[in-house]
Amino acid sequence: MRQKKLSPITLRFLHIEKETGKKPKEIAEILEMDLSTYYKTKRGDIPITSNFLVKVEYKLKYSRNWLEFGKGNPKIEDVEFLSDIEKQLSVLSKLKNYDLLPILNALPDIPPNEKDKNLLLDFLNLYVQKFQ
Repeated sequence: MRQKKLSPITLRFLHIEKETGKKPKEIAEILEMDLSTYYKTKRGDIPITSNFLVKVEYKLKYSRNWLEFGKGNPKIEDVEFLSDIEKQLSVLSKLKNYDLLPILNALPDIPPNEKDKNLLLDFLNLYVQKFQ
């Protein structure tokens, strides 16, 4: 019987399960998702969303770059983790001050096409130039 070769993403999920000593059901609960979605993500049947990566990073302390691309260290060190949180809090504060959170929350999780992304970046860069 021929054994199916596991994808790199599946191997990284298996690494997390083994290292944490948690079963898939427990990890799905920690990440606040149903078990079937966890398995589909683990197999690579559905793309990993940025929301999912944030939860893995903050709830399990595994690097999003490692999980998604296999780059860097799997675990996030506490100092790096706290520094990252501090930077993100600053950005969140700005988003809140400009009432941008509801607008950004309305954006889909799927990556935008290059044209739409550049349009938004151009607009924001133009606005930021006002303060420079």
